[in-house]
Amino acid sequence: MENKTALIIGATGLVGKQLTRQLLLDDNYQVVHIFVRRLMSLPIDADPNNKLIQHVVNFNNVVNWHEKLAGDELFCCIGTTLKQAGSKLNQIKVDLDLPSEIATYALNNGVNKVILVSSTGAKQDSPSFYLQLKGQLEQNLISMNWHKVIIVRPSFLAGKRDQLRVGEKIAIWLFIGLKYLPFIRRYRPITGKKLAKKMRFLANSDLPDKVTIKELEQLF
Repeated sequence: MENKTALIIGATGLVGKQLTRQLLLDDNYQVVHIFVRRLMSLPIDADPNNKLIQHVVNFNNVVNWHEKLAGDELFCCIGTTLKQAGSKLNQIKVDLDLPSEIATYALNNGVNKVILVSSTGAKQDSPSFYLQLKGQLEQNLISMNWHKVIIVRPSFLAGKRDQLRVGEKIAIWLFIGLKYLPFIRRYRPITGKKLAKKMRFLANSDLPDKVTIKELEQLF
C-alpha cells in the first residue's frame, strides 16, 4: 500500500467523477484533492476514510491558488466542446491554456506524474480544431520535465453526464450498432468508469518509459 496524494482537475465531468470515486476507495491513495467551481456532492458512503479535500477555486486566476497544487500525481480530466465553450477562443482556454497552466504549477510544486485524458486522433496538425488542441496539450506536457507522463486516448465517452450532448449520444448509439466493423471498431465508445479504472491502473503501474500513450484499443 502506498500513501499517495492525488490531484484531479475536471472532477465534475464524466471521467473525473468516476475517477474521484475510485481513488477514494483505492488504498494506494491517502488524500484526494479535487479543484472545482462548486462543491461536488457524493453518496454518503463514497468516502469512508475521509480522503477527499475539495477546493472551490476560480479557474481564471490559478495564480491565486497555485500553491494548493501539491502532491504526487495530477489527473487531468478537464475538457469541453465548442458548443459549450461558445467560441474557439474559449475552448482554447479550457482545453489547452488552463490544463497547461495548472500542470506547470503542479510540476513546480513537486508533483512528478501527470495522467491526461486526451483523444483518439490527437495531433497538432489535425484538420479537426478539437484534435489540434488535444495534440498541442499532449506536446506541452511531454515537453515538461515530468518523471512520468501517461496519456490515454479514448474516443466517444459513454455514461451519464450532467449536460446532455445530443450529437455525441447519437454517435455513441451508431458506433455501438456498428462496432464489429473493422474501421468503426477503432472509434467505439468507452465508459467513463472503464476509462477511470484504466487510468488508475496505469498510475499505479511501474511503467518503463517516461512517456506512455495508450490508444483506444489498449484501454479496454
